[in-house]
This record gives sequence, C-alpha cells and structure tokens, in this order.
Amino acid sequence: RVGNMYNVNLVGYIVAIIARIGVIVAGYMANVPLMLVFTAIAALSIAPLQGTLTALIAEASEHTFLKSGKRIDGLMFSCTSLGTKLGGGLGTAMTGWLLDASGYISSTTGGGETVAQPDSVIAMLHVTYLWLPAIACVIIGFLAFKLDVEKQNDILRATLETPKEGAVPAK
Repeated sequence: RVGNMYNVNLVGYIVAIIARIGVIVAGYMANVPLMLVFTAIAALSIAPLQGTLTALIAEASEHTFLKSGKRIDGLMFSCTSLGTKLGGGLGTAMTGWLLDASGYISSTTGGGETVAQPDSVIAMLHVTYLWLPAIACVIIGFLAFKLDVEKQNDILRATLETPKEGAVPAK
C-alpha cells in the first residue's frame, strides 16, 4: 500500500519511534499496561524490516553487481546471518553486564524471599528497557531513511541501458 520496501520500512520505523517514546512516558508514569500496549505497537511496526531484510540484502547485492559486475550474494547473506547471531548474543550479554555493573542483587539464596534492588538497578532497568530500545529505533530509522537501494538500483539500471554518446547501436 505504501509503494516499495523503502516506504514500508520508513513508515514502520517512524511509528516504532513514536511508540517507543510512548513506552518511555508510560514507564516513568509506572503504567505497565500502557507500556505493554506501546511495546506491542513498536514491535509490530518494526516487523516490516524483519520481513523485507532478505529482499534488502538481495537488492544491496544487486547494487554491487550493477556497480562492479561481481556477484557476492552468498557473502552478503552469510555476513548478515553472522551479524544477527553476534548482535543477539552480545545484546543479551550486555543486559546482564549492565545489570551486574549497576549492583543487581540475585535472589538465588533459596529462601524465596524478595530482595529489594538498589536505586542504581532500577535506573539501569529504565535505561535498558526504556531508553536503549528507543535509541536503537532512532538509529535504525535513520539508516532506513538513508537506505534507498531500490531507487539507486533503478538509476543504475537506467544508466546501464542508456547508450553512450557516439556509440553505434548493435544490429
């Protein structure tokens, strides 16, 4: 309905950024149901990029082919897969590291009692749940805005199909 992958991803991330701002506001209001609603909206809004990622990789590979004449599809998909796995692992580990650095108290004493966390842990939870996802949405939204590989490929194809000045047409 919005025309192409570029527009789908851009609109999705604009909505996601607005929803993430809603999560931040609801978080500081301590309104958990509203936070969950905005989180769901943000998650649904970034889904188009997840769906079009493979097509975007193929378009980027096509761009390389149009510019250099070399196919690197396998390399592009392998690097993307590696980056996704490393990013997921590092992101998960970073959450633990940040909570540990903020003084998180584990309640694994076996007694089942509730442990009050220091204010530094609560502040870190705000950073990791409210601010970091919003910052990531803004960064990815900016990159999605700059990534119009479909348009660039169309321009390259048109340039390659246009006969050069003084060239004799093939018979």
